[in-house]
Amino acid sequence: MNWTAGRHLVLISMLLAALGAQAQFDDVEPQRRGAQPSPLESEIEGLYEDFDRREQQQVERRLRQDRQRLSTQVPGLAELSDLAPFEDIAVIQRRFLPKTQRFELTASGATGLNNPFFNSIGFAARASYYFQERYGVEFIHMLLANTQRAVTKDLASDPLNISTASLVTAKNFTGAAFRWNPIYGKITWLNQRIVPFDFNFAFGLGLTKTEAGSSEPTVHLSTGQVFALTKFLALRWDLNWNFYQSTSDVGSEQRRVNQDDLLLAFGLSFFFPEATYR
Repeated sequence: MNWTAGRHLVLISMLLAALGAQAQFDDVEPQRRGAQPSPLESEIEGLYEDFDRREQQQVERRLRQDRQRLSTQVPGLAELSDLAPFEDIAVIQRRFLPKTQRFELTASGATGLNNPFFNSIGFAARASYYFQERYGVEFIHMLLANTQRAVTKDLASDPLNISTASLVTAKNFTGAAFRWNPIYGKITWLNQRIVPFDFNFAFGLGLTKTEAGSSEPTVHLSTGQVFALTKFLALRWDLNWNFYQSTSDVGSEQRRVNQDDLLLAFGLSFFFPEATYR
């Protein structure tokens, strides 16, 4: 009986304590909802707002610095959006074999191409100086030896006694020309090596000495290529075309006739002084 009464007493005490706590919470909560925040709460809230503002300012400052650095490193960055992809951008590689303020000496073997009556074989020497990579002057000297073709011998031995004395042949040519190198590029040799080259043109004047002993003013045109092996050694070919007038026996009188010699030359070129650039 005493144990049962004690148990009921404990239960009643616990129920009264729970009801009191609930009543106290209900009294305090409405007051907290309608009351103004305390000074401590206001100070904490202000610290949070100040921290957020400073963080935002740092982010904006870094963005401004990045934009300024990009605009300095790439001038006109805003204008890049106006460019079409790869249409306004070109990459041009420098020439492999430097020529500016350098000399070139060339030794070549030469042969005639357009004389139907004589074989012309000889030697050509050239000395060039380049003011710039594309422009220079060149001095030329060619020595030629001429032999009769079979058709010429047949004409001389013909019973009709056809004379070949009126045929004009060049003995040598000496002249000077302006050199222009507007084209350069690279080719592959048997897929084993890349060979840089220059393509050139030349125009000049000179004198052609004929087998008859006369020296005739000559207009000289040429074109060719230089294949660079190193920065001082190259292979070279030239196609030369010389125009001049010469005295020839035509019938029973002598006349000035137009003459042209087409000569092909192959040789080696040496460049000096040693290149100190590229």
